[in-house]
Amino acid sequence: MQDLMLTRETLTRQAFDALIKEIVDNRLQPGDSLPSTAELTEKFGISRPVVREALSALQACGFVDVRNGRNPIVGEFDGRLIQMFMARAARLQHGPMSGLMEVRIPLEIQAARLAAERATEADIREIDASNARMAAAILDTTHYPELDTNFHAEIATATGNKILIWMIASIRAELMAIMVAVRTYREINDLVGQEQKQHDDITLAIRDRDPTSAAAAMERHLLTSLDLVRKVEGVTLSDRPEQLSTGVVL
Repeated sequence: MQDLMLTRETLTRQAFDALIKEIVDNRLQPGDSLPSTAELTEKFGISRPVVREALSALQACGFVDVRNGRNPIVGEFDGRLIQMFMARAARLQHGPMSGLMEVRIPLEIQAARLAAERATEADIREIDASNARMAAAILDTTHYPELDTNFHAEIATATGNKILIWMIASIRAELMAIMVAVRTYREINDLVGQEQKQHDDITLAIRDRDPTSAAAAMERHLLTSLDLVRKVEGVTLSDRPEQLSTGVVL
C-alpha cells in the first residue's frame, strides 16, 4: 500500500509540473483556457483523478481556476506560490533571523527608491496614513509590529512592480516574528521611539519624490534594524530566551 501511495503522489507531482510547463510553453495568459481534463488525461497518459489532484494543487497556488462544467483557465498570478516557497524555506533553513534581514535589505531599499519615483498621489496618502498610524501606536506593543509591516507593504505597493511586491510579501510572516522580537528588545533597553523618526524620514523622502534620499533613509533604517536583530540573536542564545521567544528557529 505504501508503494502505491508513493506512486500516486509522484504522479500527481509530475502532472503538476507538466501542467505548469503547459502554461509556460504555450505562453498562456490569465483567462486563457487549458485543455479539458479528458484531453489532459490523454495527453499525459495518466488517470483523471491524478489530473484533478494536480489541478486542485495548482488552484491552491493561484495558477488555475477550476470550475465545474468548464475547462480549467489560467488564474491571475498573485504571488501565493512565492510566499509559500519563501515561508517554507525560511522555516527550514535553521539559520539566524539576521539571514532573512540580509535578504530584505536590498529589496526594500529598491522599493523605497522606486516608490519615490513612481508613487501616485493616492499611494503617498496611503504611506502617510500608514506612518501616522504607527506614530499613534508607538507605545502599543501588540499592534505596532503589524503596523510596521503594513507600512513597508504600502511602500512596496507604490512601486507598481508586481514581482517586487510579491517578493517582499513572501517574507512578511517571518518578518512579523522578527519585528516582535526586536520590539521586545527595544522595550527592555528603553529604545522605543527611535524607529519612528526613521519611518518619518522615509515617508518624507517618498513624499518629496527624492529617490536617493528615500533609498538612503530606508538603508539607515534597515541597517539599524539588522544591528538590533543581531543583538536579539545574541540575547536569545544566552540569558533571556523566555523574553524574546519568537517562534523563529535560531
